[in-house]
Amino acid sequence: MASDDQKVKPSRYIDGEFWELKDRLRKEIEDNDLFVQRYDSIQLANKKGFISSSLAIGEVFSCVDMSVGVKMGVMAWLFGGAVMNLGSEQHVVKWFQPLKDLEFTGMFAMSEKGHGSNVRNILTEAHYDRNTQEFIITTPCEDAQKFYIGNALQGNYAAVFAQLIIGQESKGPHCFIVPIRDAEGNLYPGVSVTDMGLKEGLNGVDNGILHFTGARTPRENLLNRFADVSAEGEYTTSIPSHNARFNAMLAALVATRLALSNQATASMKVALEIAIRYAFKRVQFGPGDGPEVPIMHYQTHQLRLMPNLATCLAVTFANRYASDMLDDDFFHKRDLVDNRSIQALASGLKAYATWENLQCLQTCRECCGGMGYMSENRLAGLKQDCDVFVTFEGDNTVLYQQVVKELLAVFGQKLGDNRVLQTLSLLQQETAEYIRTSMFAVGTESVLSASGMMKALSFREGRMLRKLAGRMIKKVGDGEDAFQAWNSCLHHTQALAKCHIQRVCLEQFVAAVDRCPSQQEKDILDKFCQLYGTHALYTDRAWYLEHGYYTPANTNELRQQLLSLCAETCQHALFIVEAFYTPRISVHAPIAGVPSTKAPWAYYPEPGTENTPMAIDVDAIRRTTPLQSKL
Repeated sequence: MASDDQKVKPSRYIDGEFWELKDRLRKEIEDNDLFVQRYDSIQLANKKGFISSSLAIGEVFSCVDMSVGVKMGVMAWLFGGAVMNLGSEQHVVKWFQPLKDLEFTGMFAMSEKGHGSNVRNILTEAHYDRNTQEFIITTPCEDAQKFYIGNALQGNYAAVFAQLIIGQESKGPHCFIVPIRDAEGNLYPGVSVTDMGLKEGLNGVDNGILHFTGARTPRENLLNRFADVSAEGEYTTSIPSHNARFNAMLAALVATRLALSNQATASMKVALEIAIRYAFKRVQFGPGDGPEVPIMHYQTHQLRLMPNLATCLAVTFANRYASDMLDDDFFHKRDLVDNRSIQALASGLKAYATWENLQCLQTCRECCGGMGYMSENRLAGLKQDCDVFVTFEGDNTVLYQQVVKELLAVFGQKLGDNRVLQTLSLLQQETAEYIRTSMFAVGTESVLSASGMMKALSFREGRMLRKLAGRMIKKVGDGEDAFQAWNSCLHHTQALAKCHIQRVCLEQFVAAVDRCPSQQEKDILDKFCQLYGTHALYTDRAWYLEHGYYTPANTNELRQQLLSLCAETCQHALFIVEAFYTPRISVHAPIAGVPSTKAPWAYYPEPGTENTPMAIDVDAIRRTTPLQSKL
């Protein structure tokens, strides 16, 4: 069922601008036994592309092993990001360069047993001692213990978030570089570390609990870009507002969230390559007495895998767009705290990509049947490793709220403070937006065109945003507590945030298709772009019918286009997964055509080769550790 484009090697367009860097890493991976899968018990430079190239490194290593990508992220993006975003230039020189040279390793200690999402109310304390000019780091209660700290069992230093206390007054959460271990690995006084034990996945990351009983760190180790404490204990800040200063602290997480979105798409790429290659070789049933056909010929199989492949591409291009924005801020030395839009976009992409990844992994596992359940075929391990992505470095449900708060903040600037004028403005905007985006507007595009789909997503996003703003204005205006008013609208925020991110993904997918230099690849990507938009709209067709935007005839058109596009894109699926350029050693799965002495019985040749079983090397099997049957 594969088309003639299988005979043409894909260009590097889908792989991205830094494909040469990726290839160097891939070559190292291919040639190094350290990166063979087992299932038993950045250069600092003020130049364009620094962020994007660093994210590319994390993406490649995540294809090898998610634990490698996550542990890199802990040290480079979290610890290193805290230094770069919250510290002074002196801090960057003192801490980041040695980190890059692997003179020490770091960790990031924000989450506590009692507080994960609500960082503002963390309980760890940092008291200033004027006599020694040190901060005394203390864990005052069990809920203040730092939980799930990556690299806890090996790290030398930790970026610790604690309530800065001068005298008897708390100045709110601040970040301190706290010594944890010396060069020989011995814990410093006042520091204790507990291993958290086995987890569902990511067991290559040493998560632990940090407990402080009077640990000391020099005054100079306060990351002081936004606030400082003098030798005499005088507190100064360039951001007097506690809220604004707190938001500046959280800017350290922006690059990390983009990194997680990239790692999630890396997982999708590996899983989809395994499932798609297997689907073209695995045969089952057939017409009459004729030969059995590959399971990829079945409409249901296409309908399960092709929308996921389209989503993977859409998020890939959206990630690239966001990293370019972050690169631009980094290059021009703009503080991330001043760019709330990139903070919201990074949060939204992290949530959307990691949720889509989990759904994709489950679908790929099911599409591979019992073979997908075997550890040797990677899918089970990817599911275990990626499950935590939806809650670490920001719970996805909370991150979607952050996206919506930014949308409301921008929208609220247009409304002013007068309630009557706000209501009139909302009505005026509702009417204008309906005329602009309605499918019945004069000269409207086809429901099935890219511009028509973009218009539909924009209509839904705009309608939900205005309705949410109107609900909040009315509730608060009627005397309801703002917290309770927001809580009663949380289901609304989740749908709005997802729609917003889908609209951004579709926009960036359309732009990527337009920029593609190869006409052949442009045509292929355009089909996947249409599929992404069609699937998103068809999935939410009930909303469009409820709001009168689509008629039943329109949704029937969408369904027919969805089925047609799944069949068309299926012809190019092998071409797309080849364009990911994932090393075979990272794909690893025998069912995807990668031989394995551990499971020779699971081997399926690559599509386009003879469908013969892998020759079984009995001696090689005997040399491996025997597996104990649980039957």
